[in-house]
Amino acid sequence: MWAYLWEGLVNICSTIIYCILGFAMLGVGYKIFEFITPYDFDRQITEDKNVPLGIIAASVIIAVALIVIFVLTKYVARVW
Repeated sequence: MWAYLWEGLVNICSTIIYCILGFAMLGVGYKIFEFITPYDFDRQITEDKNVPLGIIAASVIIAVALIVIFVLTKYVARVW
C-alpha cells in the first residue's frame, strides 16, 4: 500500500516540476521571438489594438507550446 502512495506522490511531484519547466520554456521561447522581431508586442496589442499582431503572437505561443510538449514528452518517456 505504501508503494502505491509513494508512486502517486512521485507522479504528482514530477507533474508539477514538468509543468513549471514547460511554462518557463514557453516564456523564454516567446521572449526570444519578441526579441528578434522589430515590434513591441505588448504596446502594439494593448494600446494600438493591433489584432493581426495579436493573432500572430497567439500562433507563436501555440507553436512554442507544442514544441515544449513534444520535448518534455520525449524526455519523460526516456526517463521513465
